[in-house]
Formats: sequence, structure tokens, C-alpha cells
Amino acid sequence: MKVMVTGATGFIGEHYVKHLRLKQVEVFACCRNAAQSEPLRKLGVHIFCGDLLDEPFVTHICKQMDVVVHCAGKSGLWGEYQPYYNANVVATENLIRACQASGVSRFINISSPSIYFDLKDHLNIRENFLPKRFIDNYARTKYQAETRVTAAHSDQLGTVSLRPRMVVGPGDKHIFPRMIALHQAGKLKRVGHGRNLVSITSIENMMLALDLCVFGSESVLGKVYNIANAEPVLLWEFVDEVMTKVNLPPVKLSIPYGVAFGAGWVNERVFCLLNKTDEPSLMRIKVALMARSMTLNIDNARRNLGYHPQSNVSSTVEAFADWWHAYNAD
Repeated sequence: MKVMVTGATGFIGEHYVKHLRLKQVEVFACCRNAAQSEPLRKLGVHIFCGDLLDEPFVTHICKQMDVVVHCAGKSGLWGEYQPYYNANVVATENLIRACQASGVSRFINISSPSIYFDLKDHLNIRENFLPKRFIDNYARTKYQAETRVTAAHSDQLGTVSLRPRMVVGPGDKHIFPRMIALHQAGKLKRVGHGRNLVSITSIENMMLALDLCVFGSESVLGKVYNIANAEPVLLWEFVDEVMTKVNLPPVKLSIPYGVAFGAGWVNERVFCLLNKTDEPSLMRIKVALMARSMTLNIDNARRNLGYHPQSNVSSTVEAFADWWHAYNAD
């Protein structure tokens, strides 16, 4: 079997490429940065560097593949629509057409539960829930891409989309490291009452979900699945557990939700008035993400995908802390 992974230098993509190397498959990886892909090349992974908006390049990398796992995309909470549309929708359309033309049998798409978020508390969200409006261009375009993937499902090309919530673990250079940096600078604050319940996904459980899509029976195809750990966590207890494991004190500072949300609104207006293109450090959506409850119902994945998550919060935090200490010792 030949498997192509796009976004192979990202957190999920890189983990899955390394994970596949332990199986009896030939692994191919697509990324934009040749230097970042060098560690994968040294593992014997076939590397393609290029732009998924380049249709001839996309056609080339999909030739003779059996499965394409699409992890690439543009994430973020700020910015104009067109760059997100190009990176998340057009690139996905290009891959789908190339897979159809090349006889690829399966296309696995990494989507996002960001499509559910509307600044409110939501518990036990099922895959058929949609807010009245998408909160940002990332969520909007990830859903648009997902609809293309679902529509492309056929007997010749089986498709699946996964919506993993807050993927964390060793190698994470975004979620935990940003919180750690803020805490070290004395800027990390609990927002609101600090008892918000959230779903998270251990990277090991993410690998399990991907394996079930790549190697599972045809019955798993043609669907969309929420992916998360078996049990949700209280976000700020989880954050404190991480801080303790990386030798930092628990988070003591706090701020009322209304105050933080209002400050985020003001900050966004200032950025708009000044025509700043970089993402504001304080935004309403960031405040809400830190204060609102959001948990996913994974019954569909359990029942139809055969997904039974094994890793738990404690093992994930331990693995992240071990990696973090080693990474910062280099």
C-alpha cells in the first residue's frame, strides 16, 4: 500500500507519517518547506515539496497512491477570506480531482470542530450540529472543504472527514507551548469561572482514528466523525496539570469573562482601524475558547468507525512533559 500524507511537517501530519513508518506501507509526504521535511527524509519517507494550489504538482503526487491523508491547510482566527478559501477549499478540490483521475481508493480529510463554535457553551455536540453562522473564515472554509469531500464519496473513491477536538501531546508546538510562554511571562489568566468542560484528543487517539480510516473496512467510508478522548476534562484543571509537569506553578490570575470579552472587542477594532494583518493576541474568540464549555459526542465514531480511544489525559500530559523537557534541553 502507498499512502500520501499532506501537511507532513504539521503536528498531526508529522506524527502520522512517523506512525505509518512502523507499518507495512510505503509512505509519501507532501509539504511546502524542504528543510523542515529533512528529518522525515532521513527516515526513508518519500518527500514532495510544492504547493497544493499547483494542479500539475497535485496530479503528480497522487499518481499510483492508494490512500491520501489530507492534513494540510491554513489555520488561524484572523485574516481575509480568500487565503483561507484557497488553502482549505481550492487545495482540497485539487486533491479530490487528482485522486479521482489517478484511481486513489481512499481520501481522508482532517476537518475541524471549529465549525461548531459560536461563542456559546455546547455539550455533547453531534456531527449534524451547525451554528447559525461560522465564527471565522477558518471554520467557514473547513466546512466548505468538508462538503466537497463528502460529495466526492463514491464506489471508486471512498472519503472520510474527521473533526478532532484540541489535539495535544508530545511534539505540540502550538497549544501548550503558547500557554506555557504566557504563563512564564505572567500573562496567563483563567477566564470566567474556570469550570468549563472541554473535549481534547490525545495524539495517540488521533493516530488510532486515522488508522481506522486508512485500514478499516469500506463501511467506515462516506461519513464524518467527531474525534476526541473518551472523557472531557475541566480545561483549567488540565492546564494546571500541564504546568505542574513542566515545573511551573498553577495559574492563579483570573479575569471576569465580560471584562476579557470587551477588551478583546476593543483590541479587534483597533487592529481593523490600523489595517493590521497579524493576528491580535487578544480576541473575543480566544476569550470564549478559554471560558466556554465544548464537548463532542463520539458515539458515531465508536459505532461506525470502531473508534475506542485508549490514551487518557494523564498519559498525554506525562508524554508531553517528557518531550518538552527534552526539547528545551537541546
